[in-house]
Amino acid sequence: MKRTLARKRKANTVLPPRVILCVGLKSSGSTWLYNVVIQLLKAKMRGGVRAFYADNFPMFPLDTERARVLVVKAHEPSRSLVHLMRLRGCMFLSVREPRDAIASLLQRFGHGFEGALKETARQSARIVELARSEDMVTYRYEGGFCDRRETIHQIATALGIRVSKAVCEDIFRSLTREAVRQKIGKLQKRGAFGKKPNADSFDPGTHWHPGHVGDGEVGKYKKILSPSQQNRVLAATRPYCREFGYLPRRKR
Repeated sequence: MKRTLARKRKANTVLPPRVILCVGLKSSGSTWLYNVVIQLLKAKMRGGVRAFYADNFPMFPLDTERARVLVVKAHEPSRSLVHLMRLRGCMFLSVREPRDAIASLLQRFGHGFEGALKETARQSARIVELARSEDMVTYRYEGGFCDRRETIHQIATALGIRVSKAVCEDIFRSLTREAVRQKIGKLQKRGAFGKKPNADSFDPGTHWHPGHVGDGEVGKYKKILSPSQQNRVLAATRPYCREFGYLPRRKR
């Protein structure tokens, strides 16, 4: 009798929400990671997954308190948000050569260099703080993690969930560069980005922007940024470059 009651209590126990942070420098693949996490969780859970962008608590949507799992995309997560993640959750981080990240912002979204530099410098500083103090799963853009099937399984393992190979394959196919381009095209036709889409327009469900998918090219900054701009990026993100191995090698 006692065992039966214990089983019932265990079955009816509601676990506190998990908080999963998907953090990354802009143009480093963080939105792809975010969508993989969402799809994996929804494949295992019947509702209760709430996903959104927020760097701090005031940015949280009003209806998050009933969610079983929060998936939060962020570029500069606050200390309090990271603390919440530590209580019951995990963090994924994506990094990229900052000169390439800025070149991609200029190329795909039409950002101005000065604004992109200021934003990237600020984000990179916060990412260094996180890398030195938190446990996380880190992906490097240059490794092509967005184009590898095994990444889906790795993320599922990090989340502590089991999914079939068929589910992983379906998720991977839905997030290939071509599949995402097609999805963005359909969103544009439906007017999901507004009448006059700009660099800040996005789809609330996926956080894809018009022109979001890049070409995956490494070293594109050489064609897009002037030597002076390249040096300014390195100077503004030096701790980040040192932490993740992006400092240029000295000539002998």
